[in-house]
Amino acid sequence: MNNEDTISWSTLLSGWIQFAQTAVALPKDEQGQRWRDSVAPTISLHALAMALSEIHKVDFEERPLAMDKSELNIKSNVAELNQIWRAEPMPESIIELVEDAKRAWEEALYEGVAWIVESERFNAIHPAELGIALLDVGYVGEVLIASPGIEMFKGAPVAIARNNSGGQPEDDIIELIQKFLSACDGSTDHPQIIRPICQAYRQFNFLKGGASHDIVVPVNADLQAGQPLLIPVVSGGELCSVPLPPKIQKPMDPIEVEWVEVESKSEHESGN
Repeated sequence: MNNEDTISWSTLLSGWIQFAQTAVALPKDEQGQRWRDSVAPTISLHALAMALSEIHKVDFEERPLAMDKSELNIKSNVAELNQIWRAEPMPESIIELVEDAKRAWEEALYEGVAWIVESERFNAIHPAELGIALLDVGYVGEVLIASPGIEMFKGAPVAIARNNSGGQPEDDIIELIQKFLSACDGSTDHPQIIRPICQAYRQFNFLKGGASHDIVVPVNADLQAGQPLLIPVVSGGELCSVPLPPKIQKPMDPIEVEWVEVESKSEHESGN
């Protein structure tokens, strides 16, 4: 852990550590007792949320168990808090901690890697061979690829991959996807870890008779209007049906790609 991580961790925990140290000074009435009883589960929820934000550092084989344990711990702490505050509304500060922990777990589940278009435009070939190759090596995660024959533009995601428990696949899977993308028309940047993974939608201005822009949103966001552009190739160890490319059409004029509430975390370092 670098100095920035250490400072960030200390800053985020300091308020709750101080609260725990002064908990004995809370009033000895019923309200004070509720707050004293809430110290342990609230600190636990905060620690879980922070640990989940760095779960990409956990060993690949340990991640499924870590996700299961964190989910159980969140549920246990929330149940304890509900019991403590059953006689009156739970304080907003505690509700926020509960929501932070739940959100962190969901984002960890949907953590993956994305390949972003670097060239002016990108056109994917049909991914049938990629799907077969992924199953041949026993991959049971999820891989989405841009629809074959549909033009994508600079800044758009054209490939997404995540393991069933979240997180980037191992290097052999990354390399298979990288090899497929290299055979397509266009270029991409190195894969980046994102949480949560995303879907791209093409939105249209029917008054002007064409596409207006592409919008990229988290997969756990509300359903967006428009045409989804990323289609599953494999999911849960199964090969998905991918439509054939449409008939050749004249090239589109480039359109804007807008990312909404998707944060790039880091770059995969595999030498690709």
